[in-house]
Amino acid sequence: MNKNKIIKILISILLINLPFLDMLRTTSFKDVEFCGIALIELVNIVLIGIALILTLTKISKKKILCLFGYLLVVFVYIFLHYQNIIKFDTNIFSRANFNFVSETFYILRAYVLPLMLLFVLINNKDVFDKKFYFKISKCIIIIISASIIILDIFKLSFISYNTKGHVMYNLFDYFLFQGDFRQLSARGFFDSANELSATMFMLFPINIYMLFDEKKKSNLVIFVLQFIAMILLGTRTAAYGTLLISVFAGLVYVFLVIIKKEKVNKFFNETFFVASLTCIAFLTISPFMLGRINEGTPDFSVKDATAYKEIESTDIKNLDKLMEKYKSEYLINDYFLKIYPINKDPEFWLQMIKRDKALNNNSRRMKTDMIKRVYERNNNPSDKFFGMGYTLYFPDLERDYYYQYYEFGLLGMIILMGPYFIFIGYLAYKGLRNFNKNFYFRTIMACTSVALGLIIAYYSGHVFGWVSPMMNLSFVIGMLSLVIYNNLERKDLK
Repeated sequence: MNKNKIIKILISILLINLPFLDMLRTTSFKDVEFCGIALIELVNIVLIGIALILTLTKISKKKILCLFGYLLVVFVYIFLHYQNIIKFDTNIFSRANFNFVSETFYILRAYVLPLMLLFVLINNKDVFDKKFYFKISKCIIIIISASIIILDIFKLSFISYNTKGHVMYNLFDYFLFQGDFRQLSARGFFDSANELSATMFMLFPINIYMLFDEKKKSNLVIFVLQFIAMILLGTRTAAYGTLLISVFAGLVYVFLVIIKKEKVNKFFNETFFVASLTCIAFLTISPFMLGRINEGTPDFSVKDATAYKEIESTDIKNLDKLMEKYKSEYLINDYFLKIYPINKDPEFWLQMIKRDKALNNNSRRMKTDMIKRVYERNNNPSDKFFGMGYTLYFPDLERDYYYQYYEFGLLGMIILMGPYFIFIGYLAYKGLRNFNKNFYFRTIMACTSVALGLIIAYYSGHVFGWVSPMMNLSFVIGMLSLVIYNNLERKDLK
């Protein structure tokens, strides 16, 4: 068996296994270790590691030097980063438990490993062709979508908005249930609805591209399957994403046909538009949409004026008693008081009590304000460049870029996330420089997948620093690279 075939098999196994490994993260299997490394993570390391070694044997010395130069920079950064985070004052945030091995392993598995996957993909265009990307996309979409739908039907799925609870209602109860629409959300056996949303969001434009390109009825089934699964998943990203992406893709296609950059695709007309309109109609009357519409405007008015009058007469040292008495009025969640106790920073909590209650009701805003306060109180100028570390164990802010800034600092963001943006910028330059060759439906859909991954990282997080979404981001970037390469080389243009 030649090395190209081995590389293809290894990466195929890696990508197809990702959904299964994510499901295993909800079980005790996640704690199974080999030589101190979780078996789930070891699978990814071995598969990418072997594929990377084989790739190094067939590329130029210049590329090898660039790769090792980058890895050297990463390890120098890790050393300096750790030297900085151990200076953190744990009296400020007691959950911090700095550990060099844990910090390094997280950076390598969650940031460096997906970059190594991207390196393998873009340096093996003779191995990873359009057929490969289509097959892998179909496998991932089918595994995720079918498992969500099937487990929901049999009421075995976890609820998307609950860490442990199983659904009590399924797809057949969809229009009979009168309670909270969140009780109908389903994420299968997957660990995180938000991670899953990010992955499905990135893959949906690829799904539409396959329906456009291959003209197979099976692709129509896969399209509908993913559409329904994303509605069942029930997060804003997933549900609204199906609507927005479908409308965008339809408008792009019509525009390209009008300006004669694409020929009329009869199969696409008969399948995509009919299926999209049907699924959008289903979304429009779904409990998710009706629930959002009927949520109304939250009431953040003062219910108990005494709760605010007592602030003026209460000693700040006794603020914890006041908080315990009126926390429901202040809309302060117990979770936040647990991870950042009042006695650690009463001045901060006094500000939270006095401000607009609507801000306290926003968990993302609360977590962001808390980590800003921790950052300020630590008062270490080097945190700006090297961050406070993953092993600070601060809750995810659900907004990437901000979170990575506090974790790794500006230098860490440049080193760990910068290569993605540099390569995407390079692809954008190549595409725009040869605009006429790239202004096709396939290129726009591939670009949309990548762009959505970067955009959703900002608005709801769970992309950067999360293994599966990062791997899938590398996958869609690899596909975009191939599409632009094929456009310039005039390959696969039928």
